[in-house]
Formats: sequence, C-alpha cells, structure tokens
Amino acid sequence: RILEGMMDGAKLIVIDPRLSNTASMADHWLPTWPGSETALFLSWAKIILDKDLYDKKFLNEQVNWKEWLDAIHPDAEKSVDSFISLLKEEYAEYTPEFAAKECRIPVEQVIEAGEIVANSGSQLCTHVWRAASIGNLGGWQVSRSLHFLNVLTGSVGTVGGTSPNSWSKFKPE
Repeated sequence: RILEGMMDGAKLIVIDPRLSNTASMADHWLPTWPGSETALFLSWAKIILDKDLYDKKFLNEQVNWKEWLDAIHPDAEKSVDSFISLLKEEYAEYTPEFAAKECRIPVEQVIEAGEIVANSGSQLCTHVWRAASIGNLGGWQVSRSLHFLNVLTGSVGTVGGTSPNSWSKFKPE
C-alpha cells in the first residue's frame, strides 16, 4: 500500500535509526538518534504554525482550545486566533536547529522533510512503529507529538490523511 501511494504521488518520510527496507525506498530517510523523534515533530509543528499552514477551521471545531486557554492562559482573549498565537509562543523554542542537534542529523534534512509535512494539508498520513514509542523513556510522546501534526493540518479522518485504526482496517480477501 505504501508503494501504491508513492506511485500516486505520495512522499514517504521514514524516521528510523536503521536503514530498513522501507527506509531504503523512502523519499527521505531521517536516521534520528533514538528517543529524539519528539523534538523533530515539534520543530515541524513550529514550521506549520510559523507559516500559517494549520487548518484553522479544524482547530476551532475539533480542539479543546477554550479549556487550554482557561487552564494555561486564563487572562488571554478567548478566541481561536489567541489560541494559535499562544501556540506559536509555546513552540517557539523548537526550531529546526534545535531538532537537528537533538536528532543528530543535518538541519537541512529537518527543514526539507518538515516543508513536505507542513505543505501536506489534510493529506498528511502518519504511522508510529513500535520501536520509537516503546524503546525509550517517555516514548509515547513520539505518538502524541506526531498526531499533533495531524491535528494542526486537519488531516484526521480525511481522504489521504490519518484515520483512527478501527476506521479502515486492511482485510485481505
């Protein structure tokens, strides 16, 4: 299914310290230092936010931003625009340079793959393989930060995006 998607124009980014069979077929292989993936994803979130490539309608309708503002910024204006502005401040430290240092990969790789992610819109399809999420202290933050990219781009339950796993189970005939 991955190769079929690539034949239809999808770009494949593999984040794995190992040059796996899938990584060898990828458009971009990022051999990150184990446990550093969250830094990479948060830097991509910053790119999405800084370039205003987020899905404002999705954020407004599907994210509990009012509760976040009440809990973290009780004096802030209660609007989605205020929420987005504060998110930009919240993630300001996660620059591509920060991610490159944490991940031990060239900053050019962080930016190039991040631009693909940021420009994918509602067709960002993501998957976490178990190594990143269980092999490191705090590993499930990898899944959470990766899904944050889907939330920012509004690519949850969309054609070409990421769906909850029970929505589209592959069942061979």
